[in-house]
Amino acid sequence: MQDFDLKKTAISLSHGPISFSEQLNYPLSLSYLVVIICLRGEATLSVNFTDYIINKNTLTVLSSDDVVIVQQKTDEFSAYIYGIDRSLASEIAYHLPNTLFGFLHDYPVLQMTSEQRTQLEFWILQLNYFLEQSSTYLDRIICNHFQNLFLHLVNYIDGYDQLRKKKISRKEEHCWKFWELIGQYAKTNRDVAFYADLLHITPFYLAQISKSHLNDLPKDLINRQVILEIKNLLLTTDKSIGTIAEELNFVDPSYMGRFFKRETGVSLSMYRK
Repeated sequence: MQDFDLKKTAISLSHGPISFSEQLNYPLSLSYLVVIICLRGEATLSVNFTDYIINKNTLTVLSSDDVVIVQQKTDEFSAYIYGIDRSLASEIAYHLPNTLFGFLHDYPVLQMTSEQRTQLEFWILQLNYFLEQSSTYLDRIICNHFQNLFLHLVNYIDGYDQLRKKKISRKEEHCWKFWELIGQYAKTNRDVAFYADLLHITPFYLAQISKSHLNDLPKDLINRQVILEIKNLLLTTDKSIGTIAEELNFVDPSYMGRFFKRETGVSLSMYRK
């Protein structure tokens, strides 16, 4: 996030305090996933041309395809921001329900009760403690910690009748359905045309709406899900590389190894270690 002077870590996460003093009235350049926690004061953010007030009783979740402008702020405003790169965000999202992403896109600023705020403060203390430690499994610890936060946010969905009633465009409907289909079929099918056929649209049209609404091409989204499936099997099972390759419909283990190395930069055996 070029707009902020944040501390970078080795696990695709940057974090630090912000005041928005240098960002007023300019579009923010955001990481793939952003969590903002207000510490004091108040600010008005325009998110996709809708104004939101953020303060100590709000939790803000943004993404790189959001158009965000700080309209105004009080002098004492300060917040803490976590910027999550694509690779870590994908790991966090792997076990989360798809409905949560549509919800957060429509409701990026969530109101908290005093009890929820207290629990969030404990969550922040734990997270900052983890980030200060040197651990072989730091990336997994941080991933799980953010997953816990987002799984808790699922509880917000039922409280918003507007979400169920909200009418979305046909393009958005196709995109969210495509996202669901990836989670359902990516283990065995990596062909864009396969998903386009299920949606009754052309691969070219799927590419257009995917880039526009999901900020990525269909093939990139499919490959990312396949990588998550491979990582999950490597970390949570003792299945052989050959068995995993067969389960995920690769022609042979060596091809899966080349695919994994190209997408992640590390070998299957190194990742499993």
